[in-house]
Parts: sequence; structure tokens; C-alpha cells
Amino acid sequence: MKKKLINFKNALVLVVGDLILDCYWYSKNYYVLSEELIPVAPIHTIQKQPGGAANVAKNIAEIGGNSKIIGFIGIDYEGLILKKLLNHTRIESDLIRIKKNKTITKIRILSEQKQLIRLDFQEKYIPKKFDLLYEKIISALTYYKVLVLSDYAKGTLVDIKKIINTVKKMSIPILIDPKGPDFKKYSGATLLTPNLSEFEKIVGKCHEEKEILDRGIKLVSKLNISALLVTRSENGMTLFQPKKEPIHFPAISKIASDVTGAGDTVISIIASSLATGYSLEEACFHANVGASVVVQKMGTETLTINELNAVLNIE
Repeated sequence: MKKKLINFKNALVLVVGDLILDCYWYSKNYYVLSEELIPVAPIHTIQKQPGGAANVAKNIAEIGGNSKIIGFIGIDYEGLILKKLLNHTRIESDLIRIKKNKTITKIRILSEQKQLIRLDFQEKYIPKKFDLLYEKIISALTYYKVLVLSDYAKGTLVDIKKIINTVKKMSIPILIDPKGPDFKKYSGATLLTPNLSEFEKIVGKCHEEKEILDRGIKLVSKLNISALLVTRSENGMTLFQPKKEPIHFPAISKIASDVTGAGDTVISIIASSLATGYSLEEACFHANVGASVVVQKMGTETLTINELNAVLNIE
């Protein structure tokens, strides 16, 4: 594939999904009290970052694209922090505040680049404002060229089928980062981007390459989708399309410090590429390169367009 300078400044992507506040508590001197067997992790640094669908919007902005994020937050301190973290010149935020729900927050405690424990606050959003969310989506798509639905199974996309059916009639690409045991609700989408574990929960455990390929082809047909991209960590990613041979993209980096948020990076680069006019194959090639950069970082991290171009040896 011919390499050329990538520029996403004209990419217009609408992101809708579960908004999460990701917190990272870092400890240098983790130890265990021998007499009580109680782990102790003295915290020296705390970082807060946009998570879930919010991380997708941030990824798009960091690689030079333009995104709008629509989703729910609670009426709380964490919601205010998340809104502040999304204050970016290339991100337009349209956050719907809902009562009786806290903003979903995840705290990860890490030491020596290893995650010790994750603490989750608020399991799901229980919104009564889906109609408002739906109206905002349809209104925004008069301007934005690609729709990303970031499903973390946290309640925001409770009627995702209604969104897909309407947007499909508008001839706008629908990219979905799926979650859960039911992929039928995503039927009719343009692209699904499950990781291998999520894929195997749908099609069964794959013990050899041929099983992955055969079941990927069948799943595309069964769900009536335009494409399926299975991300496979150190084994790269594989693209399935109707009536086409699967395309495999080998991993560039075999070392992964942390895969948290890597799926967000993948779908962000694909969406930005499609919104810029690249083909799906080119978009997946770009995403595979981008994923190789972000998995070498700790936490829910993003990459810049300069980092992406540097790995492509374009600079």
C-alpha cells in the first residue's frame, strides 16, 4: 500500500455512547503487610482522563480530526471533571445530564506498570432521555460525515437498533465498537470492531486460524453488515467483507504495555480516515499502525497525527 502524508483536518465524526471518567492512581512502592496480608499502595500520582466514548472523541481530536460527542453524565463532580477534560478546540460536547445517576467512573490502581485493582462506580446509566439523545444524533448528522457508536454496555445505547435503522437511510457510515453477547442488535451497521475475545463470545472459541476466518465470514453474512474488523492484540487485525477474501494486517509491535483504550484508537482512526475519503482497507491499515503506538503507553492514552506519520516513516 502506497504511503503518503495523512491529514485528518477535514474529518467530521459524530461519536455517541457511554461516557466514562477514567482515573489512574499510581504507586511506586507497593508492598504487603506481612502480619495481616494487607496490600498497601502509597499513591504518588493521580491522573484523570476521558474514557469510553469520550476517549474516542479525544482520539479523533488528537489525530487532527473534528468530533462531536453526545452522551449522558450525572449531575456530580465527576461529570464536571469529564466535561472539563473534553474542553478541546476540535471537540464539540453535547452532554446530557441525568438525575439519580452518577457519572460512571473507573479507578485503576497501578504499580510498576501493573494494574493492581480496578474500582467501578455506577454500573449503568438508566436514562429516561433516550428520545432527546436520538433527536440530537439526527440533528448533528446534517453536518457530520461518519457516526461512531461506542457501546460499553452502560445503558446509553439502549435502543441502538432505532439509531442504526434511521442513520442507514441517511447513507452515513455507522461504525460500532460492540459489547455483550448479542450482536444481532447491530445488524445493518457498516462496520463492527470487536476484539478477539468479544468475537469468540459470539462465534465460539477459535483454536486455529481457519476457524477465525470461516466464522468471521459467516458472521458478516448473518448480521448483514458491510464489514467486520477483529482486533487480535499481538496478532494484528483481520478485516472481513462480503464476497471478499479476508485481509489480515500483521501487528507492527509485539510489545504491549497496556491495551486499555486501544480499541478506541482503532475505531477513531478508521472513522477519521473514512470521513477524509480513504477506503476501508486504507483506514484499517492506518488503524493497525496507530494501535501499535498506543498499546506501548500506559492507561487510556491517545496518539497524535505526528506519531502516526512517524511510524509510517512519512515525516
